Amino acid sequence: MAISSTELELVIPTTTDGLTILEIARGISLFDAGDVDTIQELWTEFATRGDSESWYHFLGASKSGNLAGFACYGRRPLTEGTFDLYWIAVDSRHHRQGIGEFLLKHVEAQVQSRGGHLLIAETAGKPAFEPTRHFYLGSGYELEGRLRDFYAIGDDLYIFTRHFPLG
Repeated sequence: MAISSTELELVIPTTTDGLTILEIARGISLFDAGDVDTIQELWTEFATRGDSESWYHFLGASKSGNLAGFACYGRRPLTEGTFDLYWIAVDSRHHRQGIGEFLLKHVEAQVQSRGGHLLIAETAGKPAFEPTRHFYLGSGYELEGRLRDFYAIGDDLYIFTRHFPLG
């Protein structure tokens, strides 16, 4: 059952949300310990430097005052107007309620407001990531490329893109 967007509030997470963000990440079976460590590293920079100074930007989806999901994105180094979607994660208790779509649409709006014309989302090729790949395709992303055996033998890298009009 999808949550209406009026039940969700977009928030810029504060330092007090850090533990919740890591709990959400740890609760996602697709994320391994290295993924959680990387999320913690990006979160630490964001929490230390703040949204305006950090290379990484976090958005949160709050439901009834509780963080139900988060997204992390940032500019791609050495490019003009290209951004990466590093992570999008929804608390496992709130899957299939539209929170991922809510976060993705707000990331896209933020990227455009920061002068972005291209958003890149990368994901793994393991069978467990098939719903993730369908999520991006169903959200208007194009499969731009596939690098075989990127993460490991049999685990490809899928690269999805979303282009925005210049503005």
